Amino acid sequence: MRKNKVALSLSPLGLLTLAACGGGGGSSGVASSGSSSSSSSSSSITVNGKVQKGPLSDAFVFLDYNGNELYDDGSGANAMEPSVRSDANGDFSLTATQENFSIIATTDQTTVDTSSGVVLDGVTLKAPLASSMLTPATTLMEEGNLTASQVVQVLGLPDNIDPLTFDAFADGVDTNQALAVEKASHQIMTVINAFAAAAEGAGASQADSFEVALDSVVQVMKLRVGSNLTINLTDTEDLADIKTQVTTGVASVANVDAIAFGAMADDTTTAIMNV
Repeated sequence: MRKNKVALSLSPLGLLTLAACGGGGGSSGVASSGSSSSSSSSSSITVNGKVQKGPLSDAFVFLDYNGNELYDDGSGANAMEPSVRSDANGDFSLTATQENFSIIATTDQTTVDTSSGVVLDGVTLKAPLASSMLTPATTLMEEGNLTASQVVQVLGLPDNIDPLTFDAFADGVDTNQALAVEKASHQIMTVINAFAAAAEGAGASQADSFEVALDSVVQVMKLRVGSNLTINLTDTEDLADIKTQVTTGVASVANVDAIAFGAMADDTTTAIMNV
């Protein structure tokens, strides 16, 4: 039975405002139940993991067998993909009947970031099959085909952290490492959600808006990886590079008012820097 939630529903730009006021900024070392692992038998693989920005309750998690990044319920030509809703701690468990897959979580109006009590709608998180975590960092890895060490380097995280397994809300976790990961997660999602909101406000669909914003952050990260530099999501130059990428991506999306987006993108960049 689902527990009652006290939650505040906000748009992505509303989330940006909340972040500016200190909302959603989880401290480190918050307890989370259990550990995550994968085990296999001759016919199936048990996939246990956690969905986190802060811990995301009631995110829809599925195993993407065919790589189309869409949930297939078995009604068409594709095999039915295992799915489940995450619990109050962001935990999930699925049984895979195929050996190759990626793990995807999507959020909707029932999904709550339990570190802030905020409803988090319209977000997609991804991870490779070896991961026990679905986080903004693993999403950047999967989206950009980046290694764990590359993501750690470009985000400026402690070099002994593995994004595929590091749980910032686990009992006994190093508080400084947890805080670094949690700050990075909030910054990544603030930037992506803010630019996605600008694209959606200019006429793009919610799904297209999020994908363009995510891809734009990934493209700038890959440039920084190639130059062995870090990315600073509060830096004028880095945000300007992301805005340029988003502007290019939005131009190819149907029903977008480019002039309206340009005006909102400038305001969005300024707001992110203020945060």
